[in-house]
Amino acid sequence: DDAPVSPLLTISSPVKRCGKTTLMTILAELVPRPLPASNVSAAAVFRIVEAWCPTLLVDEADAFLRDREELRGILNSGHTRAMGFVVRCDGDDHEPRRFSTWCGKVLALIGQPPDTLADRSVVIPMRRRAPGEHTDRLRTDRLDLMHLKQMAARWALDHPDVLRDDPAMPESLNDRAAD
Repeated sequence: DDAPVSPLLTISSPVKRCGKTTLMTILAELVPRPLPASNVSAAAVFRIVEAWCPTLLVDEADAFLRDREELRGILNSGHTRAMGFVVRCDGDDHEPRRFSTWCGKVLALIGQPPDTLADRSVVIPMRRRAPGEHTDRLRTDRLDLMHLKQMAARWALDHPDVLRDDPAMPESLNDRAAD
C-alpha cells in the first residue's frame, strides 16, 4: 500500500505446459489476499477490487483478454494509485460511482500480452523444459510458504520508506518503463 505504482506481473509462454499455472499457484501462497481466476469480466474486476483489494491472479488470459478492450482498460488503470479508478453508474438509481482498480495483479497467458498491458508489466518469460532436462516434480498441494509470506509482509511493514522511495534506475529506462 505504500508504493505509488503497481506494475502488473505478466507470466508469458510461447506454448502451453511451460509452468504458468504452477507459478501462479506458488504466487497465490505468497501474496496478500490472493484471488485466483481463470476468467473474469470487466464489471467483476472493479467490483472485486473495490470490495476486497485482493491480489488478482488471472490465469488463461490469452483465452479471453485480447478482444476485450474494456477489461484491458480497467487492468491498465490500476498501474498508479493516483489514476487507479473507473467510474460507472451503479444501483437501481444509476448514480455515478468511482471504483478503485488499485491492487496487485498477475496475468498468465500464452503469447505476448497486448501492448498497453505489456507496457505496464514486469514480464516473466516461461519456456518448456528441454528434452533431457530434468526437474523434480513440484507438488503444489504440499507447499508451505507461510513463513516466506510472513517475512515479506514484515519487511514491507518495517520499510515503508523504501517502498515510497525511487530506486536507482538505469538510464535506458524512462517513463513507465522506470515505473
